[in-house]
Amino acid sequence: MDSVIRSRIDKGLKERAGSVLEGCGLSWSVAIRLFAEQIVKNDGLPFEVTRKPNARLLTAMREADEIITHQHGRFESAQQLMDSLNDGKKQTD
Repeated sequence: MDSVIRSRIDKGLKERAGSVLEGCGLSWSVAIRLFAEQIVKNDGLPFEVTRKPNARLLTAMREADEIITHQHGRFESAQQLMDSLNDGKKQTD
């Protein structure tokens, strides 16, 4: 082998993924090589990558458009916003 790939990922993610790979009998090097081979075989990523927003995000996007269009939001005060963010539950200090 004459090439090295370096990448930075979250330590916790690396540990969890490493445990899965170990359980499959794979090292990181073998797993990355397999991934690269699948990219070539599929002429792209071996899984679907989408930007499809979920229902909650679609609602937020429509609301943002409404706020921009009409220059107002659904909250009359910062406290209403905070109550909504906290599912209507008051925060205790």
